[in-house]
Amino acid sequence: MVAGARTFTLEDTLLEHQVLEPPPTRHALFISLLLLAAILHLATAGWGDLFDGPEGQFAGGAREMLASQQWLTPTTDGVPRLQTPPLVYWLIIISYKVFGVSEMATRLPIALAMVASVALTFLIGERLAGYWRGFAAGLIHLCFAGTFLLGRAVTAEPVFSAFLAGAMLCAIRGYQRRQLRRAWFAGFWLCVSLACLSKGLEGVGYPMGVCLILAIFSREARLRFRFLLHWAYLLLFLALVAPWYIWAERHFPGFFSRWLVWPDEPGLSRWQFLGLHLAWWFPASLLVLPGLLFALRRVVRPNEINLADALPVSWMAVGFLPLLLVGHASAYSSMSMWGSFALWAALVWERTPRLLLVAGLGLLVLIAISLGALACFASDFPASFAPAGVPLSNWLELRRILGMASVALGICGGLAAYFAGRRRPEIALILVLVAMVPIGLGLAESVSRMAPFFSLAGPARFLNPRLGEQGQVLYEGPLHRGNTLAFYLNRKFFLVNQEPDFFDRDQEARAKYIDEQFVLEIWNRSTPVYLIIDESRIPHWQDLITSRVHIFHQVTTSGHFVVLSNQL
Repeated sequence: MVAGARTFTLEDTLLEHQVLEPPPTRHALFISLLLLAAILHLATAGWGDLFDGPEGQFAGGAREMLASQQWLTPTTDGVPRLQTPPLVYWLIIISYKVFGVSEMATRLPIALAMVASVALTFLIGERLAGYWRGFAAGLIHLCFAGTFLLGRAVTAEPVFSAFLAGAMLCAIRGYQRRQLRRAWFAGFWLCVSLACLSKGLEGVGYPMGVCLILAIFSREARLRFRFLLHWAYLLLFLALVAPWYIWAERHFPGFFSRWLVWPDEPGLSRWQFLGLHLAWWFPASLLVLPGLLFALRRVVRPNEINLADALPVSWMAVGFLPLLLVGHASAYSSMSMWGSFALWAALVWERTPRLLLVAGLGLLVLIAISLGALACFASDFPASFAPAGVPLSNWLELRRILGMASVALGICGGLAAYFAGRRRPEIALILVLVAMVPIGLGLAESVSRMAPFFSLAGPARFLNPRLGEQGQVLYEGPLHRGNTLAFYLNRKFFLVNQEPDFFDRDQEARAKYIDEQFVLEIWNRSTPVYLIIDESRIPHWQDLITSRVHIFHQVTTSGHFVVLSNQL
């Protein structure tokens, strides 16, 4: 008698638990997720120049801290920038020491934080509902459209989000395991402390708010999470967090009161904020829509809520609703709860009926066809689509991305609809999300090409070899819109027609703020003077300078920035 041997299919091997033991499958899924995250974030860390705003602030601040050896006071062109605690600056400084001062080294800690956030999303989903839920949530988080764009930006949010995700994982492990509860809860407070040193004291409010909501609705959570308030944990938190805040208040009186009302940047309206996040969370925001609209009770299951259901919803409520209700939030201020939305979207996808899954994927295919038609037949885009200062010609490259999105989403969406109809929602979800990889890389490349319109890297590179020992650089505009000069320019610069910062209290710091009269006085000297202005200000400065000293030279342009000089 000859013994028969069964040949397993790819679906049997990867999806059926009875064929392959969970640990090898789990490890393969986790490693593949980490490798994809590393390719998407670490491999693209050097793409493009840094942008003005948060990127210029962190990059320039870290460079100045490294040069001055002042490890507690982040500065930009010598101006104290205390809106954000120094941990992110320290991480960038470590990267500079290892890899040198460059764009890649600046983005490396952010890229590692994004990889860590994706990994922690997997681990949280695994602890809540198994490794397949964790893999789906991690892949959704990695393949958000917003992750490809905002996840590459040098801000405090990715680091803050990674520590918050670490805190939530520690809270879940402490909730589930009595034996090591003290150690896990200590890890919770360690992550909370590091989150507070990354962005601010909201690092303690977010995770404690989630635990509080869970405790209100669950007696078991109240009994287990009460140990989070043990005096030893609170002492650990104060020992790690309090010293820098106390130091900042002592050296900069009024810091703490000003920090409580310190806006990061001009905010969005509620509708802009909500609409933007529907785009940031694409395609997951579209895939879960049919289930929420037509099978809400089956998806939410209000009578069967457990920790796996309640935690993502509580996390989203704490991290998103206050920003939406209060308004004036920034585009990336909710990144700390993107992992929770990914967990919730994975749950909704699992519970959505098969026909609604197919309907959602069919809608995705229709969108792909529409994007392809727009890319093929639209000869131009409305001028209102382009941000202020960016020529319309630069936005015509969107046609290439639209074409790429159409092909990728159309093909993968059609295949995904087939597998969803065959009751293989796991394969369907993977196909749709993998289609986002080339689209996301195209978006990241396009953003890097727009750097001349949002960065002063070009003028700085032009000026560095021409300044000599006596050359002076003047910049007309708010510091946060020109702070890439602090990273790319090899010397300090003056600010024209700007008010001194709140913390510029010594005479040397205030000397960098000059008016037009001072510019005209030094313009007639033999010392090289270079003035960086917006192109809209050319007529004003041309009339002003030629009427006084008759020397007006436009030496270079970069995007909508123009460099004037008193040298031939």
